[in-house]
Amino acid sequence: MFEFSELVKRFEKIRSYVRDFYIYGFKTREDYRQKSSRTYDNERRRMESWFSGYIREEYRPDRKKSVSITVDSNRIAVNPLYQAWKSKSFTSNDIMLHFFLLDLLRDGIARDVEAVTDGIYESYQVLFDSQMVRRKLAEYVQEGLLTVSQEGRKHVYALSRDIPIDDAVSAPLADAVCFFQGAAPFGFVGSTILDSFRISNDRFRFRHDFLVHTLEDEILLPLLTAIRENREIQLTVRSFRSVVQRDILCTPLKILVSTQTGRRYVCVHKTISRRLVSYRLDSIQSIQLLETDANARKHHGAYERNAPAAWGVTFGTSRSPETICLQVLLNEETEKHIIHRLEREGRGGTVTRLEPGVYQYQTDCWDASELIPWIRTFTGRIRSFTCSNKAVEHRFWDDMRRMRELYHEE
Repeated sequence: MFEFSELVKRFEKIRSYVRDFYIYGFKTREDYRQKSSRTYDNERRRMESWFSGYIREEYRPDRKKSVSITVDSNRIAVNPLYQAWKSKSFTSNDIMLHFFLLDLLRDGIARDVEAVTDGIYESYQVLFDSQMVRRKLAEYVQEGLLTVSQEGRKHVYALSRDIPIDDAVSAPLADAVCFFQGAAPFGFVGSTILDSFRISNDRFRFRHDFLVHTLEDEILLPLLTAIRENREIQLTVRSFRSVVQRDILCTPLKILVSTQTGRRYVCVHKTISRRLVSYRLDSIQSIQLLETDANARKHHGAYERNAPAAWGVTFGTSRSPETICLQVLLNEETEKHIIHRLEREGRGGTVTRLEPGVYQYQTDCWDASELIPWIRTFTGRIRSFTCSNKAVEHRFWDDMRRMRELYHEE
């Protein structure tokens, strides 16, 4: 009989599951069609063991149950989603090799793979396959636990130099770590440090905290590496409206974060179409780092030239920006806050007084459709709205017409 375990081998296996079922809470058991219902039940039990105390269950009118995580971010000390990172599975060989390697290499002597394998057998009477030892050594080099250098034709491994941390040093840093674990990307690292020193966060609470960001940090890390090293990458992106996946060859340029929704994006230069495009981090399934892009500096220059005309994260499809012109009506004596909104939220657009009580806002941007949600907030005051992209203009007035039909009383 299958024995349930809350541990997972790969984090990407449960990333989308946690987001769809527990963060947004809009899916039910019947919506999970990638695998069998038994797989759903196992995944559900795993999540509920991680997030016990935060689970909320609701029954819809069709009597189907949906589950979600309900968290008040300003009342919690640590992001509960960090628990997913702390549940990695391991084999008996993994745990034995971990302690054997660290104990064998603590003498500071660098050894090659064969010497490490022989040393483990001589010291602990356990024989491992040399390829298994090689993979574990390479993994620990990547994790920073070991260093690797070349002696002749062989690669030799040694223990990384420890950073001494005593109580006198860690106490002043405790507040900084408590703040980091809740405010910065890769906050899971800060949470792990707190766990290691048995420190609890009793200093900071965050009123607006995007807890779901930790699910994307595994994607964010290689993106930042590629940006720093000017490397080309291959993205595997899944559409939110379907299960179709696409492989995209591109060079990442900038990480963008929405201050309104908290969503994170990466702006890339697509190699084939040679255009700037942005992808949401939670739509990216995997990343493969490739070779250095010789034109990376040129792509960064193109981004810097085009970014001022981007309203959000989209760079559109046309070769020139689109122009939007909005006129609003207001009472200049009692509604000056409307003028301030146009100036404060207009992102560089110009605000002009045409006549008493009539103000015009005008701006150029790559994708005029991104402004539509903001422009709708002035409904009831709009005197006129025009756009050089007539499709956007027609859609806006069609939305206004349909809204009038829904809500207008004769």
